[in-house]
Amino acid sequence: PKEKELGGTRKMSTGVKVLIGVFAVVMALSMMLPSLTAIFGGSTAEEEATEEEADAQDGEAEEEAEEAEAEEVKVVGEDDIPENDTLTSLAETYVETARKYLTRLGEDEKNLAALLNLGQTYMNWGYSAKSSASTDEETAYAKTLLDTAMDYFDRYLELNDSATVKIDRALSQYYAGDTDDAIKALEAVCEEYPENPLAWAQLAYLYETQYDTEKASDAYRKAAELDADERYGVKSYANQRLISLNAKVDSVSDAGDASIESTDTDGQNELLEKLNGEAGLSY
Repeated sequence: PKEKELGGTRKMSTGVKVLIGVFAVVMALSMMLPSLTAIFGGSTAEEEATEEEADAQDGEAEEEAEEAEAEEVKVVGEDDIPENDTLTSLAETYVETARKYLTRLGEDEKNLAALLNLGQTYMNWGYSAKSSASTDEETAYAKTLLDTAMDYFDRYLELNDSATVKIDRALSQYYAGDTDDAIKALEAVCEEYPENPLAWAQLAYLYETQYDTEKASDAYRKAAELDADERYGVKSYANQRLISLNAKVDSVSDAGDASIESTDTDGQNELLEKLNGEAGLSY
């Protein structure tokens, strides 16, 4: 039957009403999508920010733990410092460096760089302390530092052979007062590494400190010959010492005096710095 018209308006069927309702719902949802995206997107951003904050806090906690661990590491020479302003100042200079490498060595007992740096740190510290010592107590303190240097050099050499580390160890012996064994050690290094100019120069220096002019001159000449291109700066140093030795010998001969003045400490220190630079690993 035909649908009745009321006031010119046709009555909608049930199907049309349903379609219109569905369409309205879809339109409403589509209009809400931007706000829903913002809500869910904001939630995700907040979660990411929270994770980043947690990571940052974990990193800070790890750093604090490492710092606390470093502070707990005991450093030989840190305590029982004799009442000497210079020795106290030296300790302030070297303790933190030693602690840094001791911490690394605690993480890996075979860390060659840490062993080498500890040996050189204690050798330089001990040498400086010995130069400033004026009492038996201060001398004993310096010797403790130098003995510690030799211990680390020995540990290094157990893992890796090195001419420069053997030279450093021999010099530590000399600074600690064991001159005879230091000379024997350097003679052995020169025999094992006959082409090493640093070994010959350091051996010449020890001969010179013992007033053995002939052996010192021969060793200096050998060192200069092996460093003809001045790679290590040994040639100029050795030639300077030869000139000085010859002048002293002539002076002694003219004066009829059998004694010879001490060596050029400043020049030796420069050579020692070159030696440490050649051997050093600073991580």
